[in-house]
Amino acid sequence: MADDKRNQSFMDKVWDLFTSLKLAITVLIILAVASIFGTVIEQNQPMAKYQQVYTDASFRILEALSMFDMYHAWWFLLLLMFFTVNLSCCTIDRLPRVVKVVRNPKTTLDEGLEKSLGLVDRWKKKGSLDSWADKYSEVMRKTVRKPLVTRDGETVHMYSESGIVSRFGVYVTHLSIVIIFIGAIVGNVFGYKGYVNIPEGEAIRQVPTRGGTRPVDLDFVVRCNKFSLTFYNDKFGNPTQQPKEYASDLSIFENGKEVLRKKIVVNDPLQYKGVWFYQSSYGPTGSATAMVQAQDPAGGPPMSLSLAPGQKVDLPAYGAITGVDYQPNFQGSGPALLVVLEKEGKPPAEVWLPQGRPDFDRKRNDRYTFSFGGLNQGFYTGLQVARDPGVNIVWVGCTLMVIGIIIAFFMSHQRLWVRLSPSADGRVEVVVAGSASRNRLAFEKKFEKIQGDLKAVAT
Repeated sequence: MADDKRNQSFMDKVWDLFTSLKLAITVLIILAVASIFGTVIEQNQPMAKYQQVYTDASFRILEALSMFDMYHAWWFLLLLMFFTVNLSCCTIDRLPRVVKVVRNPKTTLDEGLEKSLGLVDRWKKKGSLDSWADKYSEVMRKTVRKPLVTRDGETVHMYSESGIVSRFGVYVTHLSIVIIFIGAIVGNVFGYKGYVNIPEGEAIRQVPTRGGTRPVDLDFVVRCNKFSLTFYNDKFGNPTQQPKEYASDLSIFENGKEVLRKKIVVNDPLQYKGVWFYQSSYGPTGSATAMVQAQDPAGGPPMSLSLAPGQKVDLPAYGAITGVDYQPNFQGSGPALLVVLEKEGKPPAEVWLPQGRPDFDRKRNDRYTFSFGGLNQGFYTGLQVARDPGVNIVWVGCTLMVIGIIIAFFMSHQRLWVRLSPSADGRVEVVVAGSASRNRLAFEKKFEKIQGDLKAVAT
């Protein structure tokens, strides 16, 4: 045995390596451990965030191992390819044996096969051997499948089987895993994932990708028309600071014309030409401005004012107004703005303007009454942009995996043998045997029923 291994050619040794079950288990364990690290270490985040979390030494080691974008790392793709080749070789090595068993079944119940089977019964019947063969053949046709009848001298053998496809369930599952891994490799090599921030009213046509040397050109333009943000209300109906929904109104332009428009929210992306745009994050652009309206009680049109934080706005023949503070829930009555009023010849006065009470300032009996209309805050939308040409391949693999699992676990290759031979006392000796590739307890009950049906056949 040792001499045979020493005399193997290089290609034989390579083949033995890739058909090794130990290799498959080893690679699976490495993939599982790597996936744990990929789950614990948050992927595809800004480098500044990692530098805040890890020490300098840890950061350099993890960066060198591409642990911040592990699923696109060369070594992870190499593991996937290694396991794909290993599983393919194992399937190619073992599948011909199964095909041979299926195409050349053991159709005669000899003594050696009879001893190897656990479900065997025998009895004797009076009458003609050919007559009993016809009757038992009909019973087998109804309970299993029409049997194959062969003769060996004066002995009649009948063989019936069902569920042959179950022998291939495991190989369908193997094929599905290979296809899924091929899809993952195609997606990682030819696809990309990136993040981009688009302020309201602006557009982009390139996306920076993680680890990419240059941005990816989309071949079309994406514009954020509007970003909307809503908050949950408290028990009093006042808005809280907990976001309820954030959405982006996006448009796709080609050659200067809008070809697609959609409002996207979390888990409802926009897709165009194989590129997916997911709602990922958001943030403010610049400082918010407060919308204030000044009304002259004596008449005249109201004046709309836009107050930037701390910026003084002059009012003709009155003085100036400055927004100095904002409270999202002032004394439990909702948003309110604190302004400072400076009138000629008088000390500055601070006045709170509740957003939900536009008439609140009238009690001051001043030249102008002011009301707060809310904040005008510009936002940017944070989009995750992804293209994965291997996703359809992965879906094909997932479908095959479901089919393979159903075949492997819910179907069984069941075989039934019946042997009729003349006995020394002039009667017909009947031997019945059966086997199942899996779910043997269920087949035992079926075998008992077949036994009963066969024994119940009248003379």
